[in-house]
Amino acid sequence: MRKIIFEDDEMRVISMFDTSNREAALTAVGAVIPLTREDTELSAVVVSTVEKLKQISDADFMKLDFEGYRLEGEEDKE
Repeated sequence: MRKIIFEDDEMRVISMFDTSNREAALTAVGAVIPLTREDTELSAVVVSTVEKLKQISDADFMKLDFEGYRLEGEEDKE
């Protein structure tokens, strides 16, 4: 299986939501897909993020470090 690598924009998207586990992140990011339809660039990033989240394992998700991608004031989202 090939290694899934998240781009910086995808990491930023995930970090805006619950990163306590892969399923929570997948559900949260997937829920915003309809809200991004008008912005084709943002929509492409969100859709690619969801697809990558579907492909990685829970263990690999837990190894990801989202801290550097969180906006100020978002530290307590988990």
